[in-house]
Amino acid sequence: MKREKKDYYEILGVPRNATQEEIRKAYKRLVKEWHPDRHPENRKEAEQRFKEIQEAYEVLSDPQKRAMYDRFGYVGEQPVYQEAETGGSFFEDVFREFENIFNRDIFDVFFGEESGRRERREYARRGEDIRYTIEVNLSDLINGTEIPIEYERYETCPRCGGTGVEPDSGYISCPRCGGTGRIREEKRSFFGYFVSERTCDECGGTGRVPQELCHECGGSGRVLRRVRRTIKIPPNIEDGGHLRIPGGGNAGYYGGPYGDLIITVRVRSDSRFKRSGKDLIYDITIDYLQAILGTTVEIPLPEGGTTMLKIPPGTQPETVFRLKGKGLPGEYGRRGDLLVNVHVEIPKNLSREERKVLEDLAKKRGIPVA
Repeated sequence: MKREKKDYYEILGVPRNATQEEIRKAYKRLVKEWHPDRHPENRKEAEQRFKEIQEAYEVLSDPQKRAMYDRFGYVGEQPVYQEAETGGSFFEDVFREFENIFNRDIFDVFFGEESGRRERREYARRGEDIRYTIEVNLSDLINGTEIPIEYERYETCPRCGGTGVEPDSGYISCPRCGGTGRIREEKRSFFGYFVSERTCDECGGTGRVPQELCHECGGSGRVLRRVRRTIKIPPNIEDGGHLRIPGGGNAGYYGGPYGDLIITVRVRSDSRFKRSGKDLIYDITIDYLQAILGTTVEIPLPEGGTTMLKIPPGTQPETVFRLKGKGLPGEYGRRGDLLVNVHVEIPKNLSREERKVLEDLAKKRGIPVA
């Protein structure tokens, strides 16, 4: 069984050597002219013409399909596509399958009575998060602080309100997919037709495109802006910890929400302290007499200020004193410890009086000396 022949070039009103741009322009013009909503009195005829225009453009806009059509197109009464075992052309199968699934004509869905009440909308998508790293001092990490920052982000275009459409221009049906939002592609082989479907790359699956792109954002719905804000660093935040600022990221797409600003807090190195996980190590050197007799020393604290540490008599070299909860903040704000490592300095040169005192002490304790 053979279908009635169709000349796709004649349907679009273009010569057989027409360029892709000429085919595209002709298609856009005819789609507007024969849109079923524009012909309520002759809707059936308009739908039929609209289908033919879609079918013609589907073939002629694809270089491979067009080459196949030019080479194996109708001769006399031969159609461009012979019918597969399922009966009917690829395009007829598409419409038939749609009707089988939804029990409705595809054009009734998109252009029927419901089209005025239910508008196709772009898929609202959340904007991307932005990551920013802040370096703070030890005291800021423990006490908290406020730090001003400046960064770039995409904001909703003020001219089009994020739609990407020039104000007062509106939308038109996507010329690539004919308003369906999907592109079906078929390949012919000895075994019949192989059909695949993908999202329309022209409209992103929405089925419509702006009649005129916004002059400010170029159709993206977003513009790049440099913004300033003050970030509040809470007390006892963990080094490498994160702060999430809701809505501080990039603007969403098609009315979607803004992404977040994610702050990573890093502590600057402090020459006074060494780090061991959440613990801080502070090295102090005392005189050997202080180690023998005991003393009290002043220890700096990472949050600022100092504390007094009592060194008991007889403290040995490399003794470590632990100041609980004076280290870096950890999980749930719990702080590590401050470890005070005591070094004892032994004098290399002694005065005559000092040496005599030590020799007498050694003799008294029975300690042999040189």
